[in-house]
Amino acid sequence: MADWYIEQVFAARTWKLRREVFSAKGQLSDVMLDGDFEASHFAAYSGDEVVGVLTLQRSLGDYEIRYFAVHPDFRRQGVGTALLHYAVQFVKTFNGCRLSVQTGREQQSFWTKNRFVLMKESDKPERFINNLKKDITA
Repeated sequence: MADWYIEQVFAARTWKLRREVFSAKGQLSDVMLDGDFEASHFAAYSGDEVVGVLTLQRSLGDYEIRYFAVHPDFRRQGVGTALLHYAVQFVKTFNGCRLSVQTGREQQSFWTKNRFVLMKESDKPERFINNLKKDITA
């Protein structure tokens, strides 16, 4: 049984872990998004400490994962997968059609294992997409 739990949170609750993972020597502003306060944020907690975060932004019926991070001490324990499944259920609840993420190929096995497909579009970065209308069991 996991000793962590997930809940929806305000943007500011995700910033500390975002900064630690994506910009340790940078400024907090380096990990803040335009529209951060309109986005949907989820945090995985161990006790009172945030150990994983996932941020979604919506555009019409599509959602994009903008930040997704797990503290190094909690990786490979299911935190990331649980956060992703929580976000998928959230998107489905609000009748989202697609969930996408722009990420590097080094994470490809994680995304394909979680029913995302690599999409290549000319002149655009590679994205992994889950068409939620086709996959209602995630």
